[in-house]
Parts: sequence; C-alpha cells; structure tokens
Amino acid sequence: MSKETKQKTKIYWKDYLYIAPAVLFVGIFFISSIFYTLHMSFFSWDGFSDMVFVGLQNYKELFQDSNFIISVINTMIWVVSSLVTTVALPLILAIMITQSSALKIFKNVFYFPTALSATVGGMIILTLLSTYGLPQVFAWFGKEEWVRDWLAIPYLNTFIMILMGIWQGIGLNLLLFISGIKNIDKSPIEAAQIEGAGGLKIYTKVILPLLKPTIIVVLLMALVNSFKVFDSIWVMTKGGPYRTSETLALTMYEESFIYNEFGKGAAVAIVLTVVILIISYFNLRNTFKEG
Repeated sequence: MSKETKQKTKIYWKDYLYIAPAVLFVGIFFISSIFYTLHMSFFSWDGFSDMVFVGLQNYKELFQDSNFIISVINTMIWVVSSLVTTVALPLILAIMITQSSALKIFKNVFYFPTALSATVGGMIILTLLSTYGLPQVFAWFGKEEWVRDWLAIPYLNTFIMILMGIWQGIGLNLLLFISGIKNIDKSPIEAAQIEGAGGLKIYTKVILPLLKPTIIVVLLMALVNSFKVFDSIWVMTKGGPYRTSETLALTMYEESFIYNEFGKGAAVAIVLTVVILIISYFNLRNTFKEG
C-alpha cells in the first residue's frame, strides 16, 4: 500500500470518528429502546412483579378493546385533519401574502401560536372553553343550556382540539411555504407568462410542481406530528370523558403508567411505530424516486 493510499485511509477513518458519538447515542438510547419495547410487548408486566411471557396476547387484547379502536379512529381523524388543514391552509395563505407589503406582520401574527408549547396552548384553550370562559357569552343571549364545559362533550372535544392543533401548526408550515415560494427559480414562471399563462394557471402548472419538495416535507412533518400528538390532549381532556378523546400516543401512556399494563402499552407503541414507518417509507421512497 502506497504512502498516499495510507494517508487517504487515515483521513477516511478519521471522518467516522466525528460521527461516532452521535451514532453511539442513537444506538444506545434509541435503537436499543425499540428492541426492548418490542421484547416487552410479548410479556405481561405491571412494573413490579416478574415479567410473564404471553406471546401475542397483548396484541389480541388490544384489537378486541373498544377503547383502543376508538383511539385508532381518533388518531385517523387527527391525521386526515392535519394533512388537509395544516398543509392546504398554510399553502393558500403563503400564496396570498408572499407578495404583500405587510408580509412581516402576517408572518409574526401566524407564527406566534407556534412559539407557544402545546401545553401552554392547551391551557389557553382549556381556560377559554371552561364553564366560566367563552360559553358564558351564550348566557348573555339566554342560551343557558349551552353554558357548559365544551371539552367535556364526547367527540366534540376531539374536533376542538384539532382546531387548536391547526392554530398552533399553521405558523411553521406557512414560513416553510413562503421560503419555498421565494426560492423558486423565476425562469419557468417568466417563460409561462411569455406563453400567455397567468393567474391560477401559473400556480397550478408551474409554482405548485416546483414547490413539491417543500410540500412533501410539510406533509411528512404533519403526518408524524399528528400520530404522536399527546401533550395538548393530556392537558385539555386527559383522553376523557370515558376515554373517548384518546389517541394512540395517549393510550400508550395510559396503559403503561396509569393502568400499569406495560406489556399492552409496549404493544400500542409498536403498532404506532410500525404504522408511522410504513407511511414514512412510502412517502420517502416516492420522494427520492422523483428526485
């Protein structure tokens, strides 16, 4: 081996040393946790006594549990709502305000809710919609029957919490779309205008296709975030009343730390992980194929 080849090899291995701490950290605290959770999902364990192997029993019980089915349905509602609203709405707003002279004001107004944590946002909505909050407005108009805690109404509370998620999620996606629109190469747009295209046609035929990478990133972020939504729901309803507003992330937490069914909680975590991995795989595969 020549001296030059040896020197290149040293540099090559030296590059790996820079990323070794991150790789070790991910391997120890992330990948090992996945395998341990998978292992735990095949056992019955309350966190104190010995673990008892039950095979697929935890998974069978989950899919026979009406609370789990409601949790899956609620999660799907969150996912669909997030994909439609936190992607389409910011995209429309970005198109409308990118050329506005008051762009900075619009960006600050829409981004402010994003700067709040989900817990703080949940507390704000919880206070506003409590019996002594906004529902009191209906009392002024003689609608006493409407003066109640709206977050305690089954199924309605899920849609209220989704609206809160939209309120907090628009800002970041809006900034991403504005950035994407501003970084678009102007040549295709100018060429389309020379050929007579204008207005809506330019956006549908030129700008939106060029924005596709940004749209895919926003879609993936909205998808993953909607699957793992937890803190805002926990603050506002704790999954109630009667576990009717639970999502899979909340069910995982409750099975593990409220009911001490760590095996079932691990099974929920594995189901959630598999669903996210499958959806992310197909999205990323299509992204790289088109790239």
